[in-house]
Amino acid sequence: MSGEYDAGAAAFAAGDIPRAIAHFEAQLAAEPDHAATLVDLGVARFMSNDVDAAIVLFEKALAILPGNALVETNLARAFDAAGRPVAAEALWRKVIARAPADPVPRHELGKALLSQGRHGAAHAAFATAVELSGGALRVHCWRAYLNTLNYMDDVPPQRILAENMRFAAEYTPPGVSRPAPRDRDRARKLRIGYVTSDLRSHSVARNMLGIFLHRDRARYEAHVYAEIERPDEFTELFRGLSDRWTSTLGLDDDAAARRIAADGIDVLVLVAGHFDRNRAGILLRRPAPVQLAVYDICTQGSEAIDAIVLDPTMCAGRADLFVERPLKTRHVYVHPPFENAPAVGPAPCRTNGFVTFGSANNPAKMSATTYAMWAAALKAVPQARLALKFMRAYEEPAVRAGVCERFAARGVDPARISFDTGGRSRDGHLAFYNRIDVALDTFPFTGSTTTFEALWMGVPVVTLRGRTVPQRWTAAILARARREEWCADDIEGFARIAARLAAESPNQDRAVQQSAIAGSSLCDLEGQARAYERLYRAMWARACRA
Repeated sequence: MSGEYDAGAAAFAAGDIPRAIAHFEAQLAAEPDHAATLVDLGVARFMSNDVDAAIVLFEKALAILPGNALVETNLARAFDAAGRPVAAEALWRKVIARAPADPVPRHELGKALLSQGRHGAAHAAFATAVELSGGALRVHCWRAYLNTLNYMDDVPPQRILAENMRFAAEYTPPGVSRPAPRDRDRARKLRIGYVTSDLRSHSVARNMLGIFLHRDRARYEAHVYAEIERPDEFTELFRGLSDRWTSTLGLDDDAAARRIAADGIDVLVLVAGHFDRNRAGILLRRPAPVQLAVYDICTQGSEAIDAIVLDPTMCAGRADLFVERPLKTRHVYVHPPFENAPAVGPAPCRTNGFVTFGSANNPAKMSATTYAMWAAALKAVPQARLALKFMRAYEEPAVRAGVCERFAARGVDPARISFDTGGRSRDGHLAFYNRIDVALDTFPFTGSTTTFEALWMGVPVVTLRGRTVPQRWTAAILARARREEWCADDIEGFARIAARLAAESPNQDRAVQQSAIAGSSLCDLEGQARAYERLYRAMWARACRA
């Protein structure tokens, strides 16, 4: 019955994943141990976002083909997608042992280690991947290496600047210069181009919605250059709000830059350049007269980027940490109000009899400083508990055990720590905040979406305010919410604020805080559009004068 397998393979090659799945399942019904079908059906299930089913299929295939590198690689990627980094790490180490010169498993090992908050080991894995790789893969590994620096609490900001400059020097083509404006009329309609992989169900897409939704269509065109493999309903929303949509999949940086130049883009915007599949290399080719970075956490290290858009609190007067010119606006972080979210509940300490601190941040952000801050807060409120949640991260016993060991080493009884593994839907996730009294931030990479979510649900957030952009992102959000008093400058201050908020929690009216957030500039989508358009226009006028 290999005909079913062949038909499935043909359907898969044609991009018809549902039909491929049907044929593969028919093949397995007749031949349950057909290894190739198990693998290919696993890949099809993975591509359909049915990760749990893919894991089951890959595990069956691996039992039939023990030590098979292809199966181990597919299973490791599925473990990573399922939020099981410890299981992924074990497999990547097996693959590396057999192919020590292959940079791909080194890069993937770095991702698994970063997900566990093991920053030094992740950084070393990415560094090795950079050394072993070449071409486009080397760029990918470089970006992971640079990004990880921002999660490490022992890296000076000047080193982050220097390493980004080193990357830019390696990947900026020789002889690149700024193109002249195609028309120096400062008041004419401008073509704004966005280089992004994040216009999908992603926090950056939600933060950018106002810029597209309330765009002044008479004065600004929106052109999107999208590196999006799996479009979703958010992608279609942004596609409908754009004047032109170009997929950059399959285009190298040179080809993508030529396309942008041919489209006559006046202002080119790199979105969250240090994250995901966002392609800073396109802007290093200098295809537009004005080039900006938005939603980024540090410099791109290149004079090809004219400016980076920052909140005044994020910038903190540290222009020396950027090659780009910092442009300041208070509308960097804007989030649409949550619709149909769970009702805000009373502070849980009223019924629990004790205060619950909590965090829904990615464990990748949980550094040694984070554990020190949280341990200090728990010691300042001896009866308090700590609840942790992040997608499926804490389903893995080894991850929970690692967290408990770190608290025990700091004198905190692990029995005071609980792990929330339920509520994977948005509403289920937001309901977590009704189970905590005070949200504790991470450091040096502070919260963004999680900070807004907590404030929306009426939960106060205490943060440690540092020197760099990621160290001050929560502080910027709290400044916009007029809650600067929740920002600490050292660990002792963090513990004091946490203790004070814990004491105030029983008397807190969370609905009042939610109303205040809804009426603040944090939810001012139209104001965000006007603010960015003013920045675009000012930079355009500057280019016309040059």
